[in-house]
Amino acid sequence: MKSNNVYGALIILALALIVSVPMTQAQAQVRARASVPFGFSLNQQSMPAGAYEVSSQGNNVLVVRNLDTKEASLLIASMRVQASANSDTPHAKLVFRKCGDQYFLAQIWDGQSHTGIAFPKSKLEKELLASGNGSQPEVVVIAMK
Repeated sequence: MKSNNVYGALIILALALIVSVPMTQAQAQVRARASVPFGFSLNQQSMPAGAYEVSSQGNNVLVVRNLDTKEASLLIASMRVQASANSDTPHAKLVFRKCGDQYFLAQIWDGQSHTGIAFPKSKLEKELLASGNGSQPEVVVIAMK
């Protein structure tokens, strides 16, 4: 009877470890937070102004979460960009393109490497650029902590 209790305890311990390891890894993967003072578009989705957290869920998957509304967007990193050779130490930041009065998330830099993630222009952004008399979008950078 004691051996059944030992096996039961070992199984419970193994299950607890299996459940706790992903939670620990997810907590360690939080990259940075930023306060974005304007609404913006992310993958055809409107995101309101507010506090945001960017975290990784693997090598090529990021989650951008609005800490105020708890709304999140899952992103697959398909395009990587390299910082220029003469740039200083990397800084965690969000880079937006501003077209008229609308903002579009263009890049995410984690501050740990000289490589960032870039997002292609959306259909709406392309339309706004085409109707803007050839003017280039303004670049807006928000630092992350």
